[in-house]
Amino acid sequence: MKSRKLDLGKDSIVKIFIHYAVPSVLGLLTMSTAQIIDGIFIGRFVGAEGLAAINLAWPLVMVFSGISLMIGIGGSTLANIGRGGGDDQKADNLYTITILALAVFSAIVVMLGLGMLRFIPLILGADDSIELLVQNYLGIILIFAPLFMMTFTQDLFIRGAGHPVFPVIVMILGSITNIIFDFLLVVQFGLGIKGAAWATGTSQVIPFVAMLFFLIFKTDWKFVKPVFRIREFARMCYNGVSEFVDETSIGVSVYIFNLVLMNRIGAHGVAAYSIAAYTGEIFGITFFATAQAIHAGVSFNKGAGEIKRIKGFRNLALFTNLGLGIIAFVLLQIFREQAAAIFVKDPDVIALASEITFYYSFAMILMGLNITAAMFFTAIDKPAQSALIAMSRSLVMLLIGLLILPMLFGNTGIWLAFLFAETVTLLLAIFFFRRDRM
Repeated sequence: MKSRKLDLGKDSIVKIFIHYAVPSVLGLLTMSTAQIIDGIFIGRFVGAEGLAAINLAWPLVMVFSGISLMIGIGGSTLANIGRGGGDDQKADNLYTITILALAVFSAIVVMLGLGMLRFIPLILGADDSIELLVQNYLGIILIFAPLFMMTFTQDLFIRGAGHPVFPVIVMILGSITNIIFDFLLVVQFGLGIKGAAWATGTSQVIPFVAMLFFLIFKTDWKFVKPVFRIREFARMCYNGVSEFVDETSIGVSVYIFNLVLMNRIGAHGVAAYSIAAYTGEIFGITFFATAQAIHAGVSFNKGAGEIKRIKGFRNLALFTNLGLGIIAFVLLQIFREQAAAIFVKDPDVIALASEITFYYSFAMILMGLNITAAMFFTAIDKPAQSALIAMSRSLVMLLIGLLILPMLFGNTGIWLAFLFAETVTLLLAIFFFRRDRM
């Protein structure tokens, strides 16, 4: 397939943003939709316990994802900066090291995860009713972990080479495969949560293979004999540390939320929480895709020293995500009960999920701004600021809110913790923007 290459240093900022944002949003939304359909199949054909099991398993998946994002985003950022500065040899070396490091890490994840599979559900807080469901789901997902980790990084390097459309096409094909296999394995063959896990895992084969061939034959990136420098690798990981912090912080906060909910409400509380998360994920992934759309342009122009263009990308993403946040708030306020009813039939779970979404939707107005801020500081090679923003919204302020607000407002305080975290984080992001000199 022929894919026109954009000039990240000369083409219009709006043109580049649209060419990256539209396919990014469509691609990630398609992937998110496939995950949501997973949840619908599980909620409808396995029950609320199945949804609770997936939510309990999710923190572990996010920790592994966080490490792969740290390596992938950190490596692709520095490689793009090197390419923008005209040092192709350094850029290709960073590209090679990034891919190799991810391959080694993903192999370690599979071995450790499968070796500890019997104990993981208990660590994650599962009770007798869902322990086996968690184990069955993770046992299959771990087998495909290398494909999940590698595909996202391949996507970043293809975009960095000026080809934003192709990754979206193959991700859409993978998501369609996931939905088809969900229907066949969960509904037709009655494999339950195992069927959903196999559907999710096998759907990554097409994107992984297609993007690998595209990288090799259609982009300027080249695999070279790697020159490994500890300091350079450390900087690469440091640059991507905010994404690691963001993912692992979310994983830790979800873990703590799950423990609190299992203690105060039970498995149905975790199920309702997971339904609200599925509902909000459509908008959260849109915020992330919009922020990701400026990554390649910002990092390239950082290498070229084009400060005005860097600010142009940043402001465009901020205003776009603010508008999307307002739209998300309105839609979730209007359709929260109908959305919950898609997943389960239990009226008590539907009512609780609707209540959670009511409070969660207020946080949506600010969420996109904070996600954009974190991505922007990563793209200009300032990971400390990015990490602090990510950690504030995903862990520190969220847990402070979870500690304080329930004492004031009861169970409602649990759901208000999201708004509290996003509000405090936005103040921190504004402070960093005012101090930044790029």
